[in-house]
Amino acid sequence: MASFQCEKKYAIDVQTDCSLKAQELFKKSKALVVEKEHLDNDAANKLQIVMVEGILKNETKGTLSIMDSKVFAGYFVKQFPNTISTSSDFFMADMYPKGVKAAVVYSATNRFGVECAWLLAFADTEATGRRIYAECGQKGKFDNINWENIEKNLDESGASTNPRDILTMTSLYASIAGSNGKSAINAIFLG
Repeated sequence: MASFQCEKKYAIDVQTDCSLKAQELFKKSKALVVEKEHLDNDAANKLQIVMVEGILKNETKGTLSIMDSKVFAGYFVKQFPNTISTSSDFFMADMYPKGVKAAVVYSATNRFGVECAWLLAFADTEATGRRIYAECGQKGKFDNINWENIEKNLDESGASTNPRDILTMTSLYASIAGSNGKSAINAIFLG
């Protein structure tokens, strides 16, 4: 019986800790959006926030390094990581209905020693809903990115993606889910 109570208390402590972290992130996100959008107190009190948290996992041979990124809408609470050895995260926010829409490209060497890149784009806006789009392949393919095409492909995508490049044996699995202005992205870079 004591073991169950201990486990129950631990579960409650973890839930409380997660809840406090979520409240802290919300406050930080709201303050950032109020500052960036130059909102007065009345507008700030009525503000609806869209928050997107991303967990990025590296399962390639090398360390992922950021090549390029694009923010279509939203502000960073925590930037895309410059490098990813095993896993890392980022956090963005903006006001509703504009929401969050961005993309990032990482490069690394695949298991065959070929320089490769992975592009991940995502959105949580009133106009698009939750969307995620990705590409992968040889690094040179991403030297001159047409961001308008990426945004168009993102707007027409779904809530999960799994592109594969047969030539480089790279792939990416990513999904976006959530509710009430809070979204989570999980992405695994493979190669």
